[in-house]
Amino acid sequence: MLFLFMLVLSNGSWAQVYEGTAEYDKKKYAAFLAEYDYQAPAVENALLKRFAKLGYRPREEKGILNRDKGFKVFAGSIMNDITEGQADYLVKIEKRSRKEREISLLTIIILQNGEALGRSVGEERANKVKSYLKSIIPDVAAESLELDIKAQEDAILKAEKKLEGLKKEQGDLERKLDNNGKAQQDTENEIKAKQEMLQILKSRRVTPVLPSSGSGQSLNP
Repeated sequence: MLFLFMLVLSNGSWAQVYEGTAEYDKKKYAAFLAEYDYQAPAVENALLKRFAKLGYRPREEKGILNRDKGFKVFAGSIMNDITEGQADYLVKIEKRSRKEREISLLTIIILQNGEALGRSVGEERANKVKSYLKSIIPDVAAESLELDIKAQEDAILKAEKKLEGLKKEQGDLERKLDNNGKAQQDTENEIKAKQEMLQILKSRRVTPVLPSSGSGQSLNP
């Protein structure tokens, strides 16, 4: 049974946090899952920055044939807001579905002393994790805004490059039109000169004088 918790903020942002299971290294573990109404990159950036502030960098599972691909592993990390002492945090953030690109799913497995943290370990500790996953919503919202700003900046840059290309194309066309106009004028002058030469040549024609019919001599004596 999944224990569902909903957090609704005044700005309309929400997170559903519940318990479930997840597979890692061919084993099934108790896990915490959280759905956010933000894209996965925003959630990932927010969570990674939380770990980074404590000096932790993840090892990422990669490889086409790697069944654990996408998981980020923070080994031996101390997150006092979640657990006491060291723990291994296995984190995976993805789109909830292809159709719901604006909703992301965070899966986190917390291993401590070889045991996955969950309700079976202690309700109070489980609720502490859930509260933490809800608490990062402001961070996620901030990262989402930064991503939107970056996307808008990229869109403006793309539009500016397009405009620059159009202006260059216009300049090329104007130069071609100018060259075309000059070529037309030169060709018209050439035609005019050739026509004048043609008239001069025609004027040099000599029309042969044909003898008149009365000037011929008779052949009979």
